[in-house]
Amino acid sequence: MAMLRLAVSGRSPLVFDPALGAEAPEISPATIRAAAPALRKSQPLVVMVHGYKFDPYDPNAANPHDYLYHFDPERVEADRWQRPASWPAGLGFRERDPWGIDGLCVGFAWSSRPNQRMGAFCRAYQEAGEAGRALLRTLEMLAEAYPARDIDIFVHSLGARVALTALRVAARRGRTDVLERVGRVLLLGPAELVSVARDTMQAIDLAAPARKPEIYSVVARENDFFDVLVERFAPKIKGVTPICVGSHGMGEDFDGWLDLQLDSPALQEWLSVRGVVIGGGPPRKVCHWGVYNRPGALDFYAGILRDRRAWSIDAMKAAGVPTEQEQRWARIPMPRLFPRRAAALTSSADAAG
Repeated sequence: MAMLRLAVSGRSPLVFDPALGAEAPEISPATIRAAAPALRKSQPLVVMVHGYKFDPYDPNAANPHDYLYHFDPERVEADRWQRPASWPAGLGFRERDPWGIDGLCVGFAWSSRPNQRMGAFCRAYQEAGEAGRALLRTLEMLAEAYPARDIDIFVHSLGARVALTALRVAARRGRTDVLERVGRVLLLGPAELVSVARDTMQAIDLAAPARKPEIYSVVARENDFFDVLVERFAPKIKGVTPICVGSHGMGEDFDGWLDLQLDSPALQEWLSVRGVVIGGGPPRKVCHWGVYNRPGALDFYAGILRDRRAWSIDAMKAAGVPTEQEQRWARIPMPRLFPRRAAALTSSADAAG
């Protein structure tokens, strides 16, 4: 298969080898080219980045190479959370494609499950920043191995912090050569704060690359509970109110950013007219994985990566793609989630007449 499996050690992206662990060699342009010796320019080169509670070497944590970056069609049936059988297969890659005819996918694995009981997410959030520097190193190697072609990034949850860190560090270092090579960045249920995302986009604007990455932020109201957890447990920034990207998006402030609410009826109707049907039944109240495990979701993302003209941000905006987002807790009525607060508000309204 045209799959390159990586594991992070510090800020270094290593070839994933369970036997060698941190002693495995760092990736190189030669290693990358060997993974897809006949990679066609018309096919995508995608780096996949997982989120929280994964570790490629810890037996007590989920290994993303076994859990997400695989081609086993039966894997989803054994998972009580009903996560997808395969990210690579869902994005259009084939297991029996050693030459890279259908593209190259890079499985980027980092340690996102700290071995501690208190403050685990806070620590993982900080580790995501370090992993972002390893991702930048990966992008540099990919750019050297395959000149003059786009490099896309596909991430979920806390992987968004990894990706945005890589872009922000590249911008602040003046690495416009790397920024210009990043094509599309898909952030699914991004576990990152609006202030950090804005800093990233502003850094990219200041770096002034000839071509900016296109960033698709795909959120869902069924992910509201997890967005609040990010706001509650991420390290605090003095003077900044912690607001997760998933709460209301970034709006129209940046040309290279597009907000999409996947469980929005308006967006689902707009997509269905264009042949993309997002299934999975009625809206869920709470689900962290619906942004990629709903039927049709990965087909949609595959289209963004493979039919680049039809699904560019400019083309989608010109076609009137709905970018409005429903209010937080639209899937969970407030009286059920915060009964005391709802009662207080009702009493105040009654008193006001």
